[in-house]
Amino acid sequence: MSKNIIVLLLLALSGLGLNAQNKTSEFSELLEKYKIKPSVGFQMWTTYTDGMEVYNAATETYEVAENRLNTQLRRTRLGVKGQPFEDLSFNFTAALDLVGKDLLSATEAGGNNGSSPTFRVWNAFVQWRLLPKKEYAHLVAGYQVLPIGRESITSALRSTSMEKSWSQNYLRRHLTGIGPGRAMGLNLGGLFLNEHSNVHFEYNLGVFNPVFEAVNGNSTGLRSSPMIAGRAIIHIGDPESQTFSMNHKINYFGKRKGISLAFAVAEQGRTDLFRQNRALGGDVLLNYGGLNIDGEYYYLSRSSFDLDASPSFATHGRTGYARVSYDLNLPRRMVLEPVAMYSFFRGAMEEGAQSQAQSLKSFAGKDETFDLGANLYWNPDFKISLHYTWRWGDAGTGGEGVTFNNYFQQSGLGAIRRGNWLGLGLVLIV
Repeated sequence: MSKNIIVLLLLALSGLGLNAQNKTSEFSELLEKYKIKPSVGFQMWTTYTDGMEVYNAATETYEVAENRLNTQLRRTRLGVKGQPFEDLSFNFTAALDLVGKDLLSATEAGGNNGSSPTFRVWNAFVQWRLLPKKEYAHLVAGYQVLPIGRESITSALRSTSMEKSWSQNYLRRHLTGIGPGRAMGLNLGGLFLNEHSNVHFEYNLGVFNPVFEAVNGNSTGLRSSPMIAGRAIIHIGDPESQTFSMNHKINYFGKRKGISLAFAVAEQGRTDLFRQNRALGGDVLLNYGGLNIDGEYYYLSRSSFDLDASPSFATHGRTGYARVSYDLNLPRRMVLEPVAMYSFFRGAMEEGAQSQAQSLKSFAGKDETFDLGANLYWNPDFKISLHYTWRWGDAGTGGEGVTFNNYFQQSGLGAIRRGNWLGLGLVLIV
C-alpha cells in the first residue's frame, strides 16, 4: 500500500514538473513574441568632499563642515521594453536614486536615506510608428522627458562626465518644476535619412502638462496652459541612429563620424505662477574617431502678471555646458577616455532682480562647475570613473544665506556654499 502511495506521489510531482516546464516555455515564448527585454543599470559612487559650508541663520555666518567620505547608490534604472506589434513599442523605467547620500557631501541632488528608499517612475510611454517601415513620424504618448536640451535627453548612465552637467537640472526645473524633467504628454517625432547625401534631418514636437506648484503640486492652478516643446536637428555625416529613438548617448566609440546641430524651444502660457515661461537655445554633438565634443546653451525667461499693486516684470537666466573627451584604445578592447567639462548658470546679480526671480520660483546668481577626470571602459556598458569636480558661485548683491541656485542651496539642508569633491564611480548596464 505504501509503495503505491509513493508511486502516485512521484507521478504527481513529475506532472507538476512538466507543467512548470510548460509554463516556463510559454513564458519564454511570450517574451520572444512581444520582444520584451528587461534591463538593469546602476551607478555607484564613493566621493570625498572638501570645503562644504552650511549657513547658520542664528549667527548669520557660514560654518565649515568636516571633509567626508561618502558612498552612495547614485542611480538605479530598472526597465522593461517591448514591441507587441511591428509599429508599436513601449518603455517603462523605474528609478532608485541617492541611497546613502550624505547631505553634507558636495555632490548634487537630495537624499534617499529612509529605512525603505523610494522608487519612482522614470519613463512610462508607448511609441507608435505611424507609417509602416518608415521613420518619418512616430507618436510618443505618456510620461517622458521634454525634447529639449542635449544633456536632459541623454541618459545619465551614458554621460561621459562623472555627473551630468547641471545645466540640465536648471532647464528641467525651469520647464517642469521638478528635477527629473518629466511630464505627461504627446510627442511627434521623426527621422529623415538621405541616401544620396550626408545631411539628415530629425525633429520632435510635443505638448505636455507639467503641474508645477498649485494644489500640493498636482495642478497649474486656476489658470492653465499646456507646455509646447520642439527640437529640430541636422545631422551632417553619420546620423546618431538609423531609426528614430527617444534614447540618446554621447560616445559612439569610433563608430560614428558626424556632427549634430540642434535648435530647441519650449513655451508655456498663463498659470497661477507666471504669465509666460520660455526656454530657447541649441546644442551640438560631434563624434569623429576617438574625439567626442558636446555642449548646449539655453536662454531661460519667465514673466509675472500685471497687477494693480505691482507692474509686471520678467526674469532671465542662461545655462549651458561644454564637454570634450577622447577615446584611447587599450589592450583587451578596453578604452580609456579622458574627459573635461565646464557648466554654468548665470542669472540676476542685483538684489532687487534676484527677489523678483525668487517670487517666480526661478533662479539667480552664478553657479559654475569644472569636472576633470577619466573613464575606463571594459565595454560600452561597464566603466569605472575617477574625476575631480570644482564648484564656485557668486551671489552678487544678494548677501549671505541666499538659496537661489544649486551652488547656494542643498535640498533637505538649506543655504550652503557647495564644496569640491573627488569621486570614484562605477556604471554597469545589463
